[in-house]
Amino acid sequence: MKFLHTSDLHLGKVFHEYSLIEDQAFILDKLLAELKDESFQALVIAGDVYDRSIPSPDAIKLFSSFLGKLKKERSDLAVFLISGNHDSSSRLSFGRELFAELGIFFTTAPVDADKPIVVGEDRDKTAFFLLPFLNPGSLKDKGEDSVPLRSQARLVEAAAERLERARLAAFEEGARNTVLVAHLFVAGGMASDSERTFLGNAELADAGLFAGFDYVALGHLHRYQSIGKNAYYSGSPLAYSFSEAKYEKFFLSITLGEEKPVVEKILIEPLRRASSITGAFEDFQGDLSNDIKAKKDDYLEIILTDKNFVDNPLFFLRQRFPHLLRIGQEEAMKAHLQESGARFQFAAPDVKRSIVDDFADFLLDIRGEANDAEIALFQTLLTDEACFMAS
Repeated sequence: MKFLHTSDLHLGKVFHEYSLIEDQAFILDKLLAELKDESFQALVIAGDVYDRSIPSPDAIKLFSSFLGKLKKERSDLAVFLISGNHDSSSRLSFGRELFAELGIFFTTAPVDADKPIVVGEDRDKTAFFLLPFLNPGSLKDKGEDSVPLRSQARLVEAAAERLERARLAAFEEGARNTVLVAHLFVAGGMASDSERTFLGNAELADAGLFAGFDYVALGHLHRYQSIGKNAYYSGSPLAYSFSEAKYEKFFLSITLGEEKPVVEKILIEPLRRASSITGAFEDFQGDLSNDIKAKKDDYLEIILTDKNFVDNPLFFLRQRFPHLLRIGQEEAMKAHLQESGARFQFAAPDVKRSIVDDFADFLLDIRGEANDAEIALFQTLLTDEACFMAS
């Protein structure tokens, strides 16, 4: 069994007030080109098809066009989609029965995750299980007095228990391999600035719960990465924040073998890259360095190193850099805060900070000191079951 894994398309995404529809159409054409290879038997899209629960007309039109072209080229290809935390389950599931007749399978309700779709014949049978994003209350605790589960971790545990029973049943019915498609934040995964994450560890999923599957196709985190021996994030096909600018983007080609899956990265060349450049304001005037010239037409973030504020730099620099989206003047802000005697220090954008650091700065700013006991209590609360999701 060979299939292609991608996720987090975020169709309709607006990046610093700039529509990425043209870029996303370019990427979907790249995906269509890859899937002309008839050795692929399935396409997996692991959630966040759209960027908003009410997608724009352009986003809907783009995805509809993609599915139409795909099925025209590869009527035999199975397509598996799940809803992510950005998608509306009810909207994404519209027409699912009709789409299923065409070999396009949507799963947006967690209660349907233990109902596999089997692809292939004889010794090549593979059972695909589709686990959409687990919204609070989407599953109930077992027992007569079952109540809706709220914690992401508890929801994942409940889903994993059902899925393991269904996985074993699929083997008994002749499936050679089992694949789980899920939209989760797995413990140990590396997040970036563009995805919604959780505060504290109680909301993270344990990858070990799904160790029985031959492959776990994950969505939610936008950076390609492996989690354990059998679980992979394909990452988003485009950079949706400047923190992702230094990472390459991939589709994943998965071949299920006798012992472990063979995962091959298919490099994605975007229409425009996202790049971050650091330098003084004068570096972007007159003759440009070769490094700046090479990134002139990228989606750009320029971090100015000047110690004094530059007035309206975005207006002046955008005349030379047509896709300049953000200007940072952190050094000037830092110098200003130090000069004004501010009680906290300004962190540069490349310095990784935690929510605990922010809380300590908050205490320092309002009280003039950060109490160790209060910080320790705050840290304890973050790991409690009653954590909140942060958008």
